[in-house]
Amino acid sequence: MLTQQVIVQNHTGLHARPAKEIVKTAGSFQSEITLKKDTKIANAKSLVGVIALGAPKGTEIIVSAAGEDEESALKSIVALFENKFGEE
Repeated sequence: MLTQQVIVQNHTGLHARPAKEIVKTAGSFQSEITLKKDTKIANAKSLVGVIALGAPKGTEIIVSAAGEDEESALKSIVALFENKFGEE
């Protein structure tokens, strides 16, 4: 299992569009991918789960990936956060 901390940098936080991007990206990998905010953990392949994290700008998220393509999966999800989901 690989993990990496990211910060929500886009101005509007994890609303529907960024959450959809996470789910779409996560769905292209075999690995189990989770997002953790405080004590809440969401399956990155679940739109409702990702939105339910309630993560505004500045929130710390721990991204975890476990499986045969975990390295690529983690890098792809982290890149979405780093690129501010293409919003800014």
